[in-house]
Amino acid sequence: MTDPSNSALILIEYVNDWLSPTGGIYPVFQDREQVDTAIANSKIILEEARRRGLHVIHAALKFEPTFKVLGEAKYGLRKMTRDHGAFLGEQADFFPGFEPAEGEHVVRERAGGSSVFVGTTLDGYLRNNRIDEIYLSGFSLRQCVESSMRNAHDLGYHTNVIYDASAGYTRKQKDDFVAEIAPFYANAITTQEFVSHE
Repeated sequence: MTDPSNSALILIEYVNDWLSPTGGIYPVFQDREQVDTAIANSKIILEEARRRGLHVIHAALKFEPTFKVLGEAKYGLRKMTRDHGAFLGEQADFFPGFEPAEGEHVVRERAGGSSVFVGTTLDGYLRNNRIDEIYLSGFSLRQCVESSMRNAHDLGYHTNVIYDASAGYTRKQKDDFVAEIAPFYANAITTQEFVSHE
């Protein structure tokens, strides 16, 4: 049985840019059914985490229109963020249904890093609250969720990825993650396994 006081659900980038049809980065998801399923399952895990009293942590990104903090952003996610004009203004707001509740920790300090641990208060928050069991979910699975999972593993956390409450750009990305990537760094679990694992 998981001790809720030592456990946290970390929701990665549940923001309009990814999840709203008006989002600038929304079109990169080629498998919309996977995204819709992830949103539905994420509502279930969020409700369950709150019911059980787990720490709930929301990780988001928000930039200034110049994207100066990203530097030249010549390639990778930094370039993609700039090219899509992502995580600006209302597009960086939390998607309806995923707004932080009072007392839930919000991580906003990332300067373009894909991991929610890099340059943020997250590791300090977890250690100061004696949290060693974490559950990750969010967007996108093969970028920010995977980077965060790898960091969490290296930092010594007992890490779980709720993969059906997360979405990759394609179904193949998710299948490859579950089969080939996650086993080396975390437990890949389903929403149902999270709900039934008290």
